[in-house]
Amino acid sequence: MKKIITVLLSLAVMFSVFAGGAKEQVDMTGSVAMVLSGLKTDQAFNQYTYEGMLRAASEKGIKTAYKENVTDAEQVEVIRQLAQQGYEIIIGQGGQFGDSLATVAKEYPDTHFIFSVGKDTYGLPNMSAATVSYSEAGYLGGIMAAHSTKTGKVAMITGVFYANQAQMRDSFKKALHDVNPSIEFTAIETNDWSDTDKAYNATNALIAQGYDVLFPCLDAAGAGVAAATDDSKNKAVLVGSVADYAETYDCKSAMGSVTFNWEGLGYLEATGELTDGKSHVVGMAGNGISAIYNNLSSEGVAAVEKAKSDLSAGKINIPD
Repeated sequence: MKKIITVLLSLAVMFSVFAGGAKEQVDMTGSVAMVLSGLKTDQAFNQYTYEGMLRAASEKGIKTAYKENVTDAEQVEVIRQLAQQGYEIIIGQGGQFGDSLATVAKEYPDTHFIFSVGKDTYGLPNMSAATVSYSEAGYLGGIMAAHSTKTGKVAMITGVFYANQAQMRDSFKKALHDVNPSIEFTAIETNDWSDTDKAYNATNALIAQGYDVLFPCLDAAGAGVAAATDDSKNKAVLVGSVADYAETYDCKSAMGSVTFNWEGLGYLEATGELTDGKSHVVGMAGNGISAIYNNLSSEGVAAVEKAKSDLSAGKINIPD
């Protein structure tokens, strides 16, 4: 019996050695890895860009991997490990990934990195950037909000004002004032993209101050803003961004939403079509964003449609 056990153990060790060696020799041609700042089920950009990668894998036979809910402290090590494993394209999903991607990109010049939801390539030939136009989305959202407010007080809620969110805020404010310069506007950070309770409480605090239109730019936490406006007993309404809030969160108080084509962006990133070392911003002209109407007045719809046309034609001066 001892001999049999010894032989079995020896075979097990040999198998593990050969298996380990085989793993190191895996062909990584046509491979892409996506690092997500949130959950792949967040019903926001993490989920939809991830689904875009899955579509690319299905259609193109691309090998894929992902790591979700990566914290700021984990970024460099997670990205570096994927580069060590030989993935040809590594995508960082979120405005917080820029510095970490650039750090690892310098270490692995033969790997291509994509700063998604960002614009900075850090001057590196093996790093590209890709996002939708937060500026154009903010402007359309502002037009919707301006035609929805009754108190003349409108608020934006986001997790953190990274560069994209700041541009969205500024163009949103411009649209409000283009419609009515007397509208009072405030913008707040919750410092958490996924905490629905925190977003719910922050929204209630704004409603108590008389803000009757809320414009969330969040991930899963958007559900908290939707719930708070629905629970406000008609004191407040919502203009959504990123996702269709009426459909995604069954939000009855949604006047409309500015949706982002994240799935399409994730697909382009995963297929390698954006690995040119340049910065890509997709707006109205490239089908990067669209407007959905729920309870918006006919006057408001007409104003948004005109803004869409003007944005596509480059007639509205907002930073990109």
